[in-house]
Amino acid sequence: MQQVPLEEMNYLTRIHYKAQSDGIWGEHEIDYIIFMQKDVTLQPDPNEIKSHCYVTKEELKDLLEKAENKEVKITPWFKLIAEKFLYTWWDSLHNLKQFVNHEEIHRM
Repeated sequence: MQQVPLEEMNYLTRIHYKAQSDGIWGEHEIDYIIFMQKDVTLQPDPNEIKSHCYVTKEELKDLLEKAENKEVKITPWFKLIAEKFLYTWWDSLHNLKQFVNHEEIHRM
């Protein structure tokens, strides 16, 4: 947490997400969207994240297209957030305050 102090985290909104996984398991949750613009050393939990990478906006579009064609796997929640919100947020990184919404929970 030294690299990611609470005061540098910026709450944006909440998203209600529900998806089947393998027919037995699935997800049904409310996720908090928090932004931070900072260089950090990533150490993802291997039980939660199989792989990660940094991408440009164009590379992300290509990645989502590959996922659509079943060439790569991405989590369903990330695809939903990317398609509905991420590109708009990305274009406004200098002014994310305009998207702060404490009242609404976006249903996905």
